[in-house]
Amino acid sequence: MRIEPNRTAVSDTVAHLAARWTHADKRILRAVFPLLAEGKPVPVTRIAEATGALPSRIESALELGRAERNAEGLVVELSGLTLSPTMHRIEIDDIALFSCCALLAQLVPLILGRPIRVESVDPVSRHLVRLDVAPEGVTAVKPEAAVGSFVVTQPSGVAEDVGANFCRQVLFFASPDSASVFVEADPRRYTLGIDELH
Repeated sequence: MRIEPNRTAVSDTVAHLAARWTHADKRILRAVFPLLAEGKPVPVTRIAEATGALPSRIESALELGRAERNAEGLVVELSGLTLSPTMHRIEIDDIALFSCCALLAQLVPLILGRPIRVESVDPVSRHLVRLDVAPEGVTAVKPEAAVGSFVVTQPSGVAEDVGANFCRQVLFFASPDSASVFVEADPRRYTLGIDELH
């Protein structure tokens, strides 16, 4: 089983992901996450109330932040945090949200300043992995042997298709053996401990 890449490779990958927000108005984008955490599609008018920004600035920030809209034009996803079901279910009190990847799921408490429960399906064994995560870190993991995967990317891959080249590569597994089946299929993939992924 491959263990984590060197720190430079991980840092570079995270920098490639962060670069997608370089030109976006981060003040606006940060305000959208707690609105999504209410569990309902978010109208631009709510974002305007929360930020005081003009609709044109909000639209620009949403586009650069990879926001998705429903048929009514309401925001249902921002940078992978979504109201639509994925493999990674996030519970905040009695609200259910979803994440595009394991990394983002563990970052949600940092973004919102609130503890969460994550339930994720191991794509190999099909067993459920559960995590309790607070802003300070992971507080509980079931099964205890659970691990995550990480993938080293290049800027071109993130720009071309962040979902395929990163999000769908960063997953939770119920055991190191299960993870090894996944990571050994691609030399860019690595296994990380749950705390390391956080």
